[in-house]
Amino acid sequence: MAGGIGITPFMSQISDLNRLGYAYELHYAYRSADQAAFRDQLKKLCGDKVHFYVDDEGQRINFTELLIQQPLGSHVYVCGPNAMVNSLLLMAKEMGWPENALHSEKFLAPATGEPFIVSLKLSETEVVVPSEMSMLEALEEAGIDAPYLCRGGACGRCELEVVDCDGELIHQDVYLSDAEKISANKIMPCVSRAHCSRMVVNL
Repeated sequence: MAGGIGITPFMSQISDLNRLGYAYELHYAYRSADQAAFRDQLKKLCGDKVHFYVDDEGQRINFTELLIQQPLGSHVYVCGPNAMVNSLLLMAKEMGWPENALHSEKFLAPATGEPFIVSLKLSETEVVVPSEMSMLEALEEAGIDAPYLCRGGACGRCELEVVDCDGELIHQDVYLSDAEKISANKIMPCVSRAHCSRMVVNL
């Protein structure tokens, strides 16, 4: 089961499951149609094994019903927001699911911090990133067509080259290697930000 950007870790696993011929079903919940990362790709990969739930349309995953339906020996893998993961795990444990059959990963919301300015080198534009908004959200609000996909710092699609920064980059993604983070010349604006007054990116 996946919620929002929690779908990202499943993408590589699905190909392996298909190749090995394992039985599985995927339940993917997301807020709105425009936030459904990988939807078309999932349809091709999973066929009728994938089920979509759109929050804006009042659709919800019925955890109880799904857990009851699973055959003996099944394993549950869940990745998504804390509330979703905690709710499912608690319900499964109350229903008697063994600990070793429950697997989870949580995605945290983008970190907040002090406001700073992002200077776009190619378009010669400056955007203020407020404390309560991610860098990607600030770019979008300013009408900048910035690339993105998962919005969780996992896929690498939104990666930007950092040309200059008069402070420290605060990396919150799980995509860049430790060496890349130390080099301070790349940033994932969907979850990462900077402790600085001004940053210049190649956009």
